[in-house]
Amino acid sequence: NRPMSNVNEIVVNYIAAWNEPDPKRRREIVARTWTDGGSYVDAHRKGVGHDAIDTMIATARKLFPRYRIRLISKIETHNGNLRFSWAAGGTEQAPLYLGGTDYGLLAADGRLQSVIGFVDASPVPVPA
Repeated sequence: NRPMSNVNEIVVNYIAAWNEPDPKRRREIVARTWTDGGSYVDAHRKGVGHDAIDTMIATARKLFPRYRIRLISKIETHNGNLRFSWAAGGTEQAPLYLGGTDYGLLAADGRLQSVIGFVDASPVPVPA
């Protein structure tokens, strides 16, 4: 098992990356949080490597500009794996509620090797 303080720091940085509007700062956070070949994948997006993860987050921020992700569960970790749930929205600035659970694999250096995201709550699709 990894030291809990390091896992907490990784999750704080992970959430900060999704919330960071400044491209230069976001890129620095991504590099601190994921390994060079690290990955993120969910049902709607995928990124492998720092550049692709940063671009993926920037695109998601354009789709949901006023949304801020926040941790809503404990951080569970064992055998180099971690899991936590997050939420965004549900505010006047971002009224539609989004939520998910992310699963990560930690590399030997303590950064994320991979994250797989699942959506737990999302707005009802609007018919075209």
